[in-house]
Amino acid sequence: MIRLAKSVIDDCEIAQILPDIFDNDIFPGYDKVNVTWQELSRVIEKESWKTALQNQKGVYLVTDISCGKMYVGSAYGENMILGRWQSYIKTGHGGNIELKTLSFEHIKQNFRYSVLDIFKSTVDDQLILARESWWKSVLLSREFGYNKN
Repeated sequence: MIRLAKSVIDDCEIAQILPDIFDNDIFPGYDKVNVTWQELSRVIEKESWKTALQNQKGVYLVTDISCGKMYVGSAYGENMILGRWQSYIKTGHGGNIELKTLSFEHIKQNFRYSVLDIFKSTVDDQLILARESWWKSVLLSREFGYNKN
């Protein structure tokens, strides 16, 4: 819950306003991406993030921190990782059957997004799908997570 300073000015004193860790607009590198839904909704509009995410195919991980369930997905279509993650920001579920069973509010409060593998845009889509399947097996996201395929 966000408290607006003007609404609680009589109740508390503001000692310090900390900067948003993503305010500098610099993409941190694929191996350092591990953001909440709220953070993703902000950084997805930053130019360095857009450029980095729309130019890479990849395999990503969505983790529900409320229960530990994971969803492994792949991105190889239009706008690659950026396109997939924009759909998660818009709908919460990105069209995934198991994620559709969850409320959008639950997703906003409990989901984290990270990158498992990245590939150049010229890599064959079948390799991306094979890596996605491998990660699903390694992380057991079919048996204990949100992947059903």
